[in-house]
Amino acid sequence: MTDDLSPRPSGALHQFSFVDALVAGLYEGAFRASDVLGAGDFGVGCGDALDGEIVLLDGVMHLCRGDGQVVDVAPDALLPFAEVSRFTPTHTETVADLTELDFDALVDSLTPSSNLFYGIRVDGVFDRMTVREAVRQQQPYRGLAEAVKGQHEDTSAHTTGTLIGFRGPDVFQGLSVAEFHLHYINDARTFGGHVMDFQLRSGMLALEAYDTFTLHLPEVASYLSAPLRRHDSDAEIRQAEGS
Repeated sequence: MTDDLSPRPSGALHQFSFVDALVAGLYEGAFRASDVLGAGDFGVGCGDALDGEIVLLDGVMHLCRGDGQVVDVAPDALLPFAEVSRFTPTHTETVADLTELDFDALVDSLTPSSNLFYGIRVDGVFDRMTVREAVRQQQPYRGLAEAVKGQHEDTSAHTTGTLIGFRGPDVFQGLSVAEFHLHYINDARTFGGHVMDFQLRSGMLALEAYDTFTLHLPEVASYLSAPLRRHDSDAEIRQAEGS
């Protein structure tokens, strides 16, 4: 372990589909979980038909569903979106007594450039963790901003677990998620989802930088025939992300 946030020569972020496809309502599973696992052991994503939030931690893929269940993902399960890496942190430090805003500011102060991607992991104790899990959608699919209005939101007053995700450059908004995209799962594997807010009591922060971004495009018919057009989706993405 070094204390250097320069990108590793072999470090890369792999993304399967892109965020504007989700904004447009393209929730059909297009990538086998086994193929996603072949690209990384750490990351986030969502389930087929927007059925819950993916937490990929230490090579095991978990799905935090809208009904509150946390289940392991089968290798042949299909996913519409995922963002993964082989996480090998180059910077670690102990952290304590941080709100989400404090945490974001700390990570920003540690990263040498806002124009790279960073993997983020915190193993710790949280006095409060609020997450949401998207609820499985039915066709015809609504756009993401409408779909997340029916999401399941839950708060744990005291939880021990792992916060993971990525910080992306602002210029990548729509292709990826600008700034912070974080998911959480507790140690008991009974609670987790997309992070909305938290209060960290204490933990270990680990960071890794990436200067390589590989995009895998879907090949399912719903994507190939979709009338996708470039537009400013920043407000819709921030609404969906809860930021």
